[in-house]
Amino acid sequence: MTPPLPQASDEALRQACRTALHERSFAAGLSTAVTGRDGILFSGAFGHADLAAAQPATEDTLFQIGSISKGMTAALLLRARDAGLVDLDRPVTEYLPWFSVRSAHAPITVRHLMSHTAGIIAGTDVSGDSAFEVWALRDTEATTPPGTWFHYSNSGYKALGLVLEAICQRPYQELLGDFLAELGMSAAIPAITHEIRARSAVGYEPRYDDRVPAREDGIVPATWIETATADGSVVSTARDMTAWLRLLMSGGSMVDDLCTPAIRMDEEDCSYGLGMMVGEFEGRPHVWHTGGMIGYYAAIACDVDAGIGAVVLANGTGPWQETVVHLIAATRAALAGASVPEFVLPERERPALPTPDDPPAHWAEVVGHYRCHNPWLSNLHVYAHDNRLWVSITGGPPDELVPLPDGSFRVGEDERLPERLKFDVVLNGVAVRADYSGCPLYRTFTP
Repeated sequence: MTPPLPQASDEALRQACRTALHERSFAAGLSTAVTGRDGILFSGAFGHADLAAAQPATEDTLFQIGSISKGMTAALLLRARDAGLVDLDRPVTEYLPWFSVRSAHAPITVRHLMSHTAGIIAGTDVSGDSAFEVWALRDTEATTPPGTWFHYSNSGYKALGLVLEAICQRPYQELLGDFLAELGMSAAIPAITHEIRARSAVGYEPRYDDRVPAREDGIVPATWIETATADGSVVSTARDMTAWLRLLMSGGSMVDDLCTPAIRMDEEDCSYGLGMMVGEFEGRPHVWHTGGMIGYYAAIACDVDAGIGAVVLANGTGPWQETVVHLIAATRAALAGASVPEFVLPERERPALPTPDDPPAHWAEVVGHYRCHNPWLSNLHVYAHDNRLWVSITGGPPDELVPLPDGSFRVGEDERLPERLKFDVVLNGVAVRADYSGCPLYRTFTP
């Protein structure tokens, strides 16, 4: 049986969680656990599962883990490969004949989707159904040769779920459910449905979705969505998630495949494997992943050499990756009999968006605020600044809109980026509809 941490170390880990939750997050509560290779070393729950009901978060509270599920999807594909059901280096069209993306490059393989190197759009979750969103990729373009550039794609992992269904002749959620059960994750659920809502924490988002979040504005309950797609549909407790961490620390060919770097991530000081991020924290090898849903955010990490992993599941945004890395370092120090390091979160200034300028005449019809009822992409602002056109999506940092010959705009300066914004309905000199890579948004009256 795994011995507990010394009381002083246990309290230091708890204080780190309270600091992250109460000083830096937009969450109401969180659940966390730290595990060694042989069992759980620490766990706890903090804050609230439901603010309105004054219901505290407990270690049995369910949270959505988001894209951390991608590693599990990749594991299912690796097992299918070992069973001779799929060749990861064959084109996706061998398993989904209707899969189509406009491209001047070589065919996209299963492995390209697993490593986010297919050169396709990230996806907008315009539909709760994988089949339509993957089918609609035929209206987009793969902008880079497969295998050459990392560009995160939820749509790609949705396609992988459909590949699994095609080769196994079973629904993805059943395959995933069996996998969770094999790991001993008895509380985890492979699909988000209304039936589990009462047992789940209430998800929260910043009060305003069209500006840079401010803690003083508070948080509000998030939209509840049902989903069973392969890019992120698992609901779990933190203690249950430690079974996944122990698998990642167990070694073996499947884990090696998951955690071997496949592509360098340009904007991060790390690489991506198959469903897992790979790199170093403080000079020590780690594997990790984060997850985000509507109102739920999560992070996992493992110190490979020390055999210590940590998970944080929360019902709101926060510094969860920094928190799990600290929990690992603190546990590593405690087990070595050293003093537990202080938890210091980096100071982050609230970003300020540029002040819009009066647009040139040729852009006047498109500037403005556009909205839709998709909670993943609820709104965007288009504005002119410094003689260039910009878009801010849900209050996030601005991306330059680069005009293209077909009348659309590339979202971002980098020529490799596949996202497109077009304005396809103009009435009386004013654009009333914007299409963001297949997700329609409509001009709204608010600034």
